[in-house]
Parts: sequence; C-alpha cells; structure tokens
Amino acid sequence: MKINKITSISVFLIILLLAWTSSSTLTLGVFAQNTDSTSKTVPRTVLAELFVQEECLTCPTAEFCLEDLAWEYGTSKFILVEEHFWGDGYDTLETNARYNWYVGNGKKGTPDLFINGLTNRLQGLPCDCVEGNYECYKDAIEEEFTQPSFLELSVPKTIIEADYIIEGTVKNISDTPLKDLAVCGMVGKEGDGSSLYNNYIQDIFPFQNIPTLLPGGTFSFKFVPKISFTTESEIDGEEDVLHLVVFVQNTETKEVLQA
Repeated sequence: MKINKITSISVFLIILLLAWTSSSTLTLGVFAQNTDSTSKTVPRTVLAELFVQEECLTCPTAEFCLEDLAWEYGTSKFILVEEHFWGDGYDTLETNARYNWYVGNGKKGTPDLFINGLTNRLQGLPCDCVEGNYECYKDAIEEEFTQPSFLELSVPKTIIEADYIIEGTVKNISDTPLKDLAVCGMVGKEGDGSSLYNNYIQDIFPFQNIPTLLPGGTFSFKFVPKISFTTESEIDGEEDVLHLVVFVQNTETKEVLQA
C-alpha cells in the first residue's frame, strides 16, 4: 500500500503528513478532513508516539501492530511516529529530551507508546500474543476517536528557497478560551523498507507557545527544519523521503489536542 504523492503545493486542513524527497521537488501527502469550523464536528486526528530502542527485543512486535493499524486507519485519522532514544545510533538530542519530558522520574523502558501525549500511555507489550497487542492498541486508539477536537490546524504555505519553510495557523473552534498550548512539529526519515512507517524521527522543532486562544481566535506559526535535504542518497541516484508532522500540545497536561 502506498500514499499517493503530488507535486503541487496544496491547502489542507487539520493534521497533515507532508512528504518530500531530497530533490528540489516538494511532494505532499494530502489528507483533508471536514473543514467546517463553525461547530465542534472536526474529528481529532490521533497522534501515536512509539519510543523504541535498537536492542529492544519486543519493540518489533509493537511496531508491527501499530504500523498495521496506521495502514488501516490512514493518516487522516491516525499518525504514527517512531522515536529512538538511549544512544542506539538513531536517536537525537531532541528525541531523548522528549522522552524525558514525558516520563520525568517515572518508570522508563521500551517499547513505550504515548497516544495523544499523556492521554494514554502503554509501556511494554500489553499482551503475550500479537493479536492481543493489536486489539489493545486498537481499543486505545478508538477511544481517542470519540473525543471532540477544539482546534483546526492548517498548513497552507510551504516555501522552497534555500530552506523549507512551513507556515500555518491554529484556530480555536470551541466555545471556550484555550490556554497552555504550543504548536510543534517533527521530521522523520523513511527507512530502507517499503513501509511508510519504517521511519524514525530525526528532528523535533522547539515549541512555539500559543497565547490564550479565545473562541474563533487564530495563531500563526512558522518552522524552518534544520535537517539537511542534501543527502548521500542523491549521489547514489536514490531519493530519501522525509515526512513532517505538525501538532498542537498542552504543555501542562502534555495532551496532544490535534496532530
């Protein structure tokens, strides 16, 4: 199964998964949802962060189940990112810091799954069999689908110059003010396998804090990924595929409200 790519820059709403190659042509995976911002009917896209470690023997089982669910739901409903940590050669300062931010002095270990931030954390394998783990993850994800979204996230502009510049807005579509929010993003590199989700996060942007967002209010943001888009694979005549995920998170409760 493949995600169709287009070579034009498009306006798309809610959480978007952007994919581009290491060449000069930007390619976007577009996943538009209900754009009616007059009510609370915009679905919340679920963001799952799976923290793994190269020497973890049980991580492949978690990856297998979650990647299968990611294909089943599609990225308009469910976005999976995989973050390495603990110095396994695929980790970064940002992925290690993000894991520590989530866990603090609590119990640490892999695989460690965070569904919409600290809304739901599943550490280790919930069950002894693959089918049981699949159902456990599915139930947790389905529960998040029932929650309303109070935000509309749009990324209408991507500028290709010396750098990739990602600009967008966050809009409060609820009836109440929202506070303690920040917009963030991650860039992941697609791995050697054919699966879209055989990738790992290489860059996490710093939080851009959002002032208290009144009903109907908007906040504009801009990101410039620091990751280099000129890679060794260009020399080999191959293309590296990178994916960008943008999300809004409550910095106090660590809940992801839209991703």
